[in-house]
Amino acid sequence: MRLTFHTRVQGEVNEAVGWYEKQSEGLGSDFFTKVLEGLKQVEAHPERCGFWLTSKSVRRFKLKRFPYDLLYEIRKDRIKILCLRHEKRHPNFGAQRH
Repeated sequence: MRLTFHTRVQGEVNEAVGWYEKQSEGLGSDFFTKVLEGLKQVEAHPERCGFWLTSKSVRRFKLKRFPYDLLYEIRKDRIKILCLRHEKRHPNFGAQRH
């Protein structure tokens, strides 16, 4: 199945990459690599991750090493990435996007 993205996801990724890069040179690149690895895992095994909170459609992939989740839905013909969510954000952040 192919991945599609909510329009805000790219900005969320760019913001987080920039923040990590300001903390330490190369850390933003490391973070971006983990995001790409997470997207590959979601694409290859979309049903592996459990549902997020009480949702019957939104699933959560936890990034390795960084406190971020990818929230996504499995649609008929695609996987929709809804948001890149920092773990300190409100639990519902991004979950209602379509």
